[in-house]
Amino acid sequence: MSEENIKNLMDKYKSGTSSLEEEKELFDNVNESEPEIKTWASFVKKNKKVAPDNFNDKLWESFDKKTSKNNRFKIGLISVAASVLFISTLFMNNIKNESLSNEEKEALLNEAKNMFIEFDKSKPKYNVLVESDLLIVYTKTE
Repeated sequence: MSEENIKNLMDKYKSGTSSLEEEKELFDNVNESEPEIKTWASFVKKNKKVAPDNFNDKLWESFDKKTSKNNRFKIGLISVAASVLFISTLFMNNIKNESLSNEEKEALLNEAKNMFIEFDKSKPKYNVLVESDLLIVYTKTE
């Protein structure tokens, strides 16, 4: 390899624009006249690591394990939320069904009327036109 070619590769390497093939070529063809590059080349050769076989497969498996844990957590959380929503809906539905019927309301009203001594049962003074949970409309009878 020519001296000029090595210098070009050195400049590329120092600027960080060299490719892996160019770096390999530079470190393999180092002369004794360039001690700084020779030292660096020997350091790189000694500390070079080789990726183990099936490295990509092992990485993807570890990613899948982490995402599956997150998915299991999300599914569990959604299941708990759905259960709470279902139970609260049943509870609220039960509360609505426990309201009094018209007959029960009338019986309670008659019981309350019987508690008053002055109440004249023979002659009602008012007629009920409309009755709901919030509103009762009376008409006066004379």
